[in-house]
Amino acid sequence: MKLLVIIQCEDVVKRCSGFLCMNDFYERLGKFEGYPDDTRYMTITCGGCCGNLLTPKLENLGMRLRKAGLAKEDVIIHFASCVCSDNSHRLPCPFMNRMKALLNRKGFNNIVLGTHVSKKAEEKRQAGIYKKWE
Repeated sequence: MKLLVIIQCEDVVKRCSGFLCMNDFYERLGKFEGYPDDTRYMTITCGGCCGNLLTPKLENLGMRLRKAGLAKEDVIIHFASCVCSDNSHRLPCPFMNRMKALLNRKGFNNIVLGTHVSKKAEEKRQAGIYKKWE
């Protein structure tokens, strides 16, 4: 993969800098283990509930990729942990499957669930306080 795109929750990004996700990417920890050193990184938000504003962002990304000589197959999309897991920010996004369908419709098929995995959140999953990853 040449480009990794993280989709963050529009609401959560108002209170979360995304530092831990970024740090895990650069340190190649957890969900980012094994990515080549030349992989580039960017973040976008879902656009807000119900994820419909993700569509124009994906269209823009597709256009920019073509101009840069990259294919959609060169892109891997990570749903940030704030979108796809039960955590301190929120419950898993109820629109995640809809957003996956939008990604697929726009030709983005390399999708991974999760970014930074908090040790504290994992402890709460083990204790049954948070739901386990799907």
